[in-house]
Parts: sequence; C-alpha cells; structure tokens
Amino acid sequence: MRGVEVTNIVTYSSIPREQGGAIYAEGKGVFMTKEGNGGETATWTGQGIAHYSGQTRRDVGSIFCRASSNGKLAFLNNIVGVFEYEADESGTSRGKIWEWK
Repeated sequence: MRGVEVTNIVTYSSIPREQGGAIYAEGKGVFMTKEGNGGETATWTGQGIAHYSGQTRRDVGSIFCRASSNGKLAFLNNIVGVFEYEADESGTSRGKIWEWK
C-alpha cells in the first residue's frame, strides 16, 4: 500500500441472498506493517456483494479505515475505500483497494 508492505488479517461472514445468486459479506480486519512488535496497525470494517463465476468468487464493496499513528499507515486514517477481490478454489486470490475521494 503506497509502497508500504503490509499484512492484512481478515474476519468476515457471508450470507446468501434469496434472489439472483448474490452473497452479502461484511467483515473487519487489521493492516500491519512488517516491522514486528514495533510495527504499525490500521483497522478497517467493510461490506460487499459477491457473485460466483464458475469456480471463482468475486467480491466488490467498500471499507472504512482508521489509523491511530502518524507513521507509515497514517494515510489510512478516516478514508473510505472501494475494493474488488477474487478467489478461486485452488486458494489463489488477488485484490485491490482504491481510495474514494
């Protein structure tokens, strides 16, 4: 993220919608820098909608971030992001987040 290597730990739940094959998902997580115990964190909450195309799940939605430091992750404080994320049955996944200005 903006040249900072982070780990993202996520907890989420998914609820199938009654019509259209959509899946509602909501979650929360924490971004952590790689510095170990002295690293920084930023938290987020988010919501999205997912659909399957074959064996691939694609989620799109928004996240709301909060950072409590003035360091490398300070740019995440009070931003809204939009995201897309794809994962397949083999465990391959990729995602992107854009700041909504």
